[in-house]
Amino acid sequence: MPADLAARGKLLGRLGCHYRNVNWYALNYIFGSLSSLGAAVAVLYRGETRKVVRGTWIALCVSISLWYAGRFLMETAQQDVIAARSVYLVYLGAIFIPPCYLHFVLSLLNEENETRLVWLASYFFALFQLVFLFSGTLTNGVQRTPGGFYYEVPGPNYFLYVGSFMALPSFSFIRLIQAYSQSDLPFRRNQLKYVIYAGAIGFAAGATSFLPFINPSIPPIGAPLVYLYTFPVAYAMARHRLMDIDIAIKRSLIHALLLLALLIPCYLIVILGQQLAFGTINTAFSAYTLGLLIIVGFLFPKIRFRTEEALEGVLFKKRADHRETLLRSSQEMVSVVDLKALSESLAQTVGRALAIAKVSLFLLDDGKGSFTQVACRGFENGDFEFPLLGRTDPLVQKLSTSQKVLVKEELVMADSGSRESKAAEVMGHMEAEISVPIVSKQKLIGILNLGRKEDKQIYSTEDLELLSTLANQAAIAIENARLYENLKQSQNTLRRADRLSSLGLLTAGLAHEIRNPLVAIRTFTQLLPERYDDAEFREGFQGLALKEVDRICGLINDLLSFARPSRPNVAEEDMNDVVDGIARILETEAKEKGVQIVRDFGVDLPKIWIDREQLKQVFMNLILNAIQAMRDGGSIFISTRLNSNNEPGQSSGFVQVEIRDTGMGIPEENLEHIFDPFFTSKDEGSGLGLSISHQIIQEHGGYILVQSKVGEGTAFFINLPAGKPIRPAFETRTQAS
Repeated sequence: MPADLAARGKLLGRLGCHYRNVNWYALNYIFGSLSSLGAAVAVLYRGETRKVVRGTWIALCVSISLWYAGRFLMETAQQDVIAARSVYLVYLGAIFIPPCYLHFVLSLLNEENETRLVWLASYFFALFQLVFLFSGTLTNGVQRTPGGFYYEVPGPNYFLYVGSFMALPSFSFIRLIQAYSQSDLPFRRNQLKYVIYAGAIGFAAGATSFLPFINPSIPPIGAPLVYLYTFPVAYAMARHRLMDIDIAIKRSLIHALLLLALLIPCYLIVILGQQLAFGTINTAFSAYTLGLLIIVGFLFPKIRFRTEEALEGVLFKKRADHRETLLRSSQEMVSVVDLKALSESLAQTVGRALAIAKVSLFLLDDGKGSFTQVACRGFENGDFEFPLLGRTDPLVQKLSTSQKVLVKEELVMADSGSRESKAAEVMGHMEAEISVPIVSKQKLIGILNLGRKEDKQIYSTEDLELLSTLANQAAIAIENARLYENLKQSQNTLRRADRLSSLGLLTAGLAHEIRNPLVAIRTFTQLLPERYDDAEFREGFQGLALKEVDRICGLINDLLSFARPSRPNVAEEDMNDVVDGIARILETEAKEKGVQIVRDFGVDLPKIWIDREQLKQVFMNLILNAIQAMRDGGSIFISTRLNSNNEPGQSSGFVQVEIRDTGMGIPEENLEHIFDPFFTSKDEGSGLGLSISHQIIQEHGGYILVQSKVGEGTAFFINLPAGKPIRPAFETRTQAS
């Protein structure tokens, strides 16, 4: 044993000959080396910026780390040979810092391709300096300064490194400032501003490394703080794509100040404890203790949360699964717009997640002024005694007042006859152990009643918190679903109003169209008694009268089919037949305005799945708009064709209907608003026709394109999917309801 101790003592003695006690500078150098390397790793694994920006930044951080490591070895060296060897490591990093920074800036500005010769030349110049470094002409050994530390002696070619250190960063700052002044984007200017500030601080601190060459008694006071520049930039690249770099800097400063506020008292206590216990203060031990406190301060929050998650997953796996299920359900609820489906999903999900035998959900019905049961789980038909809960019900009043989860066992402890005990009685009749209020805008809109758990376990505090969170999400989802239902009702009302408006425009034209055949029939009726014996007259006028009667019947049938409200009825239809029917109805209206309707229908078009009545309303609106746009007459060209150009996400072709007019056209500033509700440029009209038409086409899985030029006319292209790739949204909703 004594021999071992002696051997260890000799080894420590030899090490002590090579390296002396660690001081403040040395601690900063080693911390700077490790932190710069950590900044490179953080950007490598967490960075979301472009690869070339990440690569140049990582190279810059590695170069700074090597420079710091060499400075640490020189600062702690006790022999000339160790210090001289450390110089190679110092300049192996230092030589590449300027070209790496230049390349980083140019790639950040998206100029790496245009300036390829510039940054490639900077790298070749760095390699050229390496040759002089290893040949001994860049530096010429080391010397001890009056401060007691080693520092390199500049060689005859040292001016090459000084020139590179001054020229390349200066050129980089000029390009950054130019880009900052030329940019109009706020986030880009913010990004460049902080990159300029950070780079200026970093190189200004690094420039103090030249102070010992001017006066050996002046230490490189700022050099150990260069790593403070890498922190915010690396954090912004790893977490914010370098866009919110000001946030990164503010957070870094806040974290640093908080850390100092916590560590300084702890460090003073450590020093005081050493003085009281040992009668002396060991600088190295105090420094190591401070470093350990810093490491613990950074790592404890992350380790704490991860440890909690790991232990909870092992020891309380069932509870963790319940929480995950409920949280996932609360996120999914917001996207459900059908109130019935939302209610059933809420009751079933909570029942399954917490293994609850009986669940019931009541929602406020403003029309009835009471809470109505909308969903339940575990109750047989006829078992439920409370299909309605009035506003004066004790449970409703208690939940409206407290707006907190009620536990039946806690309410039972209240005095008999009080509101709490009466609420507990209602919960007992509903076989509910807890009642969760669903509150929106400080108003009770629902009650979720949960019975006993199947494993007979109590509801924990965490369960109640999760259910409260779920209830808040459910309140938002319920309000969204109700707003959606109200919106659909309003849209249906608008569609009926638009249909009646279009129907009114047809009245005059149809009256004229019906009057003409009636005149022929009336003439035939008047002349028939006088010329009854004229067989040629009788047969000729009889055929003409029958033809006119058939024409009137056809017009009336078309009019009734358009005006009659119908339920969504999706079926395979011939698009040519649908469009031709509407064109025939509007032909009289067009003739009165001096407008000619020209048809050019494609042959062998596939049938498409549509609601015939709704599509007739769309074509009615578009053709009427075209007629009204040509006050001095003109032409409407209606054509159908197979359009094989797919919209994104579509796998099949479209049947396209083009309705083109030679009217006045639509001004460019109005084109993007023509489908907005209530937008119209006409003296009369509600401005709803195109908005409703656009929605109908979208519900069929299609889309509308518009081309217009003032003075030349307008063309609408209605594209509807061929085949039956999807079920129209309105049909699905109708069947679900």
